[in-house]
Amino acid sequence: MDPYLLTLAGTAGTSLVGLLVAEGWQQTRDGVVTVWRRFRPGAAEEVERELEASRTAALDAGEGDGPDPAGRLEGQWVGRFAALLSEHPEAADELRDLVEGWRQRTAGGQEIRGDVRMEARAEGNGRVYQAARDQHITER
Repeated sequence: MDPYLLTLAGTAGTSLVGLLVAEGWQQTRDGVVTVWRRFRPGAAEEVERELEASRTAALDAGEGDGPDPAGRLEGQWVGRFAALLSEHPEAADELRDLVEGWRQRTAGGQEIRGDVRMEARAEGNGRVYQAARDQHITER
């Protein structure tokens, strides 16, 4: 799979899980379902049910002392987005726009424009640190 598409799937899955308990959940859910309806209409209802189940799990975790399902949910949604992009790479533009809309909505009015594509390679003892926003590294 194209590394850009894989990165986009990861960003979409992680962002979605972060928005499960946020204000504007219905708008977030509707955006994801719209992408699925366009590219995989037969799976749209199932995705809608899974979104609601994910939200319920995240809300329940916030109220209890049980394990936090965020990692598991991220893995599931990254996998779903990756499968969609693998089958329909043309969905990347719409998914990127959706994720960008989420960022703008949650950035407290800060608007971020433009595409970011980062590639790096480290060999031997080399290290690579990349960020499209703030990054703080403390090494000793």
